[in-house]
Amino acid sequence: MKTLLVLTMLAGWQPLDTPGWLDFVEGSFNEARERAAASNTADGLALACRSGLVIGGFKEHGSKSVTSLHRALDDCEKALALDPNNVVAGVSYAIGIGYEAKRIRKASYVKASKERLEALVARLPDDPLAVAAMGGWHSAVSNAGFLARLALGASRKEAQKYFERAIALDDQSVGTRFEYVRFLARGDKEERALARKELSVALTIRPKDAAEEIMLKRLAALMEPLESDDKKAAKNTVIETSAFDDIAEWDEIEPYPLKPLKNHSS
Repeated sequence: MKTLLVLTMLAGWQPLDTPGWLDFVEGSFNEARERAAASNTADGLALACRSGLVIGGFKEHGSKSVTSLHRALDDCEKALALDPNNVVAGVSYAIGIGYEAKRIRKASYVKASKERLEALVARLPDDPLAVAAMGGWHSAVSNAGFLARLALGASRKEAQKYFERAIALDDQSVGTRFEYVRFLARGDKEERALARKELSVALTIRPKDAAEEIMLKRLAALMEPLESDDKKAAKNTVIETSAFDDIAEWDEIEPYPLKPLKNHSS
């Protein structure tokens, strides 16, 4: 089961006094991870998780990216043990499990990711981070093909609905725009035309941190294939600029153990 789960959590709200936050903003992601994790607070460990996802998703390749993914999941586990209601940790954990699903091709991991995101949206229906991540899940799984859509209950229509809702809640979220444009770029001619318009809007947003700068730079690579309406090139560019782009090649590494949702519920 191949999926491309998202990094929408990178644009999520973070308390400004979280240890390591200034390092994260400046792009010192390794320092941010270590300083945040050392704080042993829920917000700090959530930031350590986010930092690990950026490092593994955008800065590393091969087995190193798997190691960073697994450490990120560990940090999210610790954050949720301290505060089961930490939204950044909850969304980051669900998305991290989605990347693990992409790596090991296990439907149970895709379902676990969905279960957690649905629980978050049910609890926080107006949280743009959770809503956008739910859109990302539907986008990723619907791109995996008809059987995946049928078996796992994903649809492009649902993805569109969640993305539009997330943008209505926060129209300055680079993470949401990043995934929405990439979702549209893999659609039909009408959707690709909309992707071009949405991309122009996204590129006017001022990034709030170095992770957003990375996402905007990767988004910009879609301008040429969208302007020329090159369907194949647009699809290839989406794949080439995705986070954890080669993680599916490292499926021999032991899977990260799934934890029941009840372990992270208050």
